Amino acid sequence: MQFLRGRERVLLALIESPDPSDFARAECRDADVDLYHPSDRQKPDADVLASCCRCAVRLQCLALALRAEDPETRSGWYGGFGPEDRDAIASSLSSTGGGQPPPSPEHVIRARRLVGDGWRINEVADLLGCSRRTVQRYLHSVG
Repeated sequence: MQFLRGRERVLLALIESPDPSDFARAECRDADVDLYHPSDRQKPDADVLASCCRCAVRLQCLALALRAEDPETRSGWYGGFGPEDRDAIASSLSSTGGGQPPPSPEHVIRARRLVGDGWRINEVADLLGCSRRTVQRYLHSVG
């Protein structure tokens, strides 16, 4: 994961950003989505992954996946990283704390209550003014 070395704070900022990224310069913009989502959790073709490695928006792509996907059902390849890679990256980012303060107990309780009442994670994130990933952290935090 040499690519991420020294980019952790930028990645965290992209994950937390409510602003959508611009993927107009993405190497995969005209590619078949199935190329990045092979069946049976196999690795994509080497040429497909090479396009990820030279992509101008690779970090934004990875951030989008970490922000939007359900950690329990990761699939496909984003920014050249597969589901297991993204599990490790998410774990690494959360174990370092990412320079972020711990979640407020009030937000954790409110997020859990809203989701329990049937709100979607996107709706909770909008209400609390945070990202989907933050809401997911609230839901999985101890306490």
